[in-house]
Formats: sequence, C-alpha cells, structure tokens
Amino acid sequence: MALGLGERLAALSSQNKPLSQVLNRREALHQLISPTGLGSFGVLVQSKELTAKQALQCLKGLTTPG
Repeated sequence: MALGLGERLAALSSQNKPLSQVLNRREALHQLISPTGLGSFGVLVQSKELTAKQALQCLKGLTTPG
C-alpha cells in the first residue's frame, strides 16, 4: 500500500474502459495486497558502505502510509 496501490485502485475506477477490464485489473491489484496472496511475503533489505546521510534516508515503500 505504501507504494500507491490504493491510488491505483481508485484511478482504475475512474477510467473510461470496459467494465470487465476494470474489474479484472482491480482483482489483480487486490491479490497483490491480500494476506492470502502476495501480500504476505517479507523483504530483507541490506546495504553496504553507506554514508551517514544515506543511512538515514527512508526507502520508498518500506514505510506504512500515515
């Protein structure tokens, strides 16, 4: 969700496309965020030789929207 999937779902609803195509795309996005689908995987992020400034920067998508 932190990568903007909620906004993408909203944008799909407002597109002027056939209803079946919109529903298929919405279902695909819902599967990505579903805990029983791909939404339950974990991520390990590692780094090497970062400067102090780089180490303090947040990576997009690794924070929860507030």
